[in-house]
Amino acid sequence: MSGKALAKLPVIVILLIIILAAVGAAILAFSPLITNPSGNLTVVDMAGNTVQVPSDVKRVVIINSYWAEIACCIGAQDKIVGIGKDVTSSVYIPAQVKNLTVVGDLFNGINMETLVALKPDLVIMDYGYGDAAQVVSQLQGFNISVVEMSTGSFSTEINAVKLLGKVLDENNNASQLATYMQNGQASIDNAVAGLNNTQKPTVLICNLNVWSSGLIYTYSNSTWGNAVDEVGGINVALRDQPSQSWYKVNFEQLLAWNPDIIIVLGRDNATLTPQLQLASLNSSWSQLKAVSSGNVYPLLIGSKVPGAFLDDGPRTYIGLIELGKIIQPSLYQSMDLNSSINNLLTKFYNLG
Repeated sequence: MSGKALAKLPVIVILLIIILAAVGAAILAFSPLITNPSGNLTVVDMAGNTVQVPSDVKRVVIINSYWAEIACCIGAQDKIVGIGKDVTSSVYIPAQVKNLTVVGDLFNGINMETLVALKPDLVIMDYGYGDAAQVVSQLQGFNISVVEMSTGSFSTEINAVKLLGKVLDENNNASQLATYMQNGQASIDNAVAGLNNTQKPTVLICNLNVWSSGLIYTYSNSTWGNAVDEVGGINVALRDQPSQSWYKVNFEQLLAWNPDIIIVLGRDNATLTPQLQLASLNSSWSQLKAVSSGNVYPLLIGSKVPGAFLDDGPRTYIGLIELGKIIQPSLYQSMDLNSSINNLLTKFYNLG
């Protein structure tokens, strides 16, 4: 429109033209922020990979039980179409999920044909062990998005909840769960604030699966190993080998450590109790300070039986309280374990 023609128009019309032009320019300028033309969400997974994930994931395969557990806790169970083998044995996952198609596991192999037939938008899985690297490569070959997960402490488990909330489009529910976990972490941090090393007992956290071979399996720089230090103890295996996640030691090393407390982990009492009985038959076992003072404690882990809380995910908060009551009983006296369990299971697991 020429300047002369514009000048002949009423003022109100001229103003309307100017406003419409400005609005049109704004829409053009900001449309990339409103709609992603690819329909994808860009995230950085826990392996440090930048991953393009569909912004409206509707079909997801989850290989590991703890990630499936978190997905259910944040309301995404209806999006799960396939699971890893260990998901089926978790008592903390709804039956509707445990009865889904099983695609295998990272130790014994993934049935890629079965997985691909499920037409997932996304696969969520661990990385760093077993067949994980090969599985990721195969999935990428099928142009299936993969989010790789791993944790080593309670704080990274909180980050895992936030990440899963983002990729599964359950941000609000994930935020509530993360806040619950952050509040729990704050209560534990407050309990041990100001402790110096002389006030912290030395602790060995281990399992006795390889005891018959004369070895002890210790947890170091891992979720369970770091938990000892988080609640006010000194993990002797972590102190001596901070670059290791877990490793085996012989009985001579155990005698050299001679920890104040020994915590023996197991996934069910059916295996944990016999292991402790077998250890007690070794005459050298009684030489340990923890044994002679009655400070050897069994503790359930994983998700195989009710009452197991130390694991990756929200239940770790309960596991930390259990550890705290063993390692620093006076500092955790005010924390009601049963109340904490009921609160968590009722609010996020629908198991109250």
